[in-house]
Amino acid sequence: MNKKVVIDTSVYLTYAMYNKLYRLLAVFYKYELVVFINNQLLDEIERNLESSLQNKAIKPILIMDAIIAATNNFETSATYNLSPDPKDNFLFDLAIQTNSELIVTKEKALLNFKDTPVAIRDIKWFKETYPVAL
Repeated sequence: MNKKVVIDTSVYLTYAMYNKLYRLLAVFYKYELVVFINNQLLDEIERNLESSLQNKAIKPILIMDAIIAATNNFETSATYNLSPDPKDNFLFDLAIQTNSELIVTKEKALLNFKDTPVAIRDIKWFKETYPVAL
């Protein structure tokens, strides 16, 4: 069975910042990960994408299109309210409501969250667990 995961905005932006989104998407395909996204996550990525890009020649719309094509959009209900960062409650809603096994993030507040209902891993763990060729 394919592993279901949620990738936080911070991870998408890190890959996009260095024009390496293709590597993240390669992980999705190589390891047959089922990656979920919702409209809140898409909005957050879109709001922060342009200011994160180091190469201004890269078109944010192309990055958004690639993310949308590689992920599964899921409509969530706002029910979870125990995130250490209330702005991230939607990530837990998405993970819980899709029965995802994992949230991947760079955010320290989430990584240090002891009472998390879903496993949370950092980007280093993700890269080591799901390596792809350069």
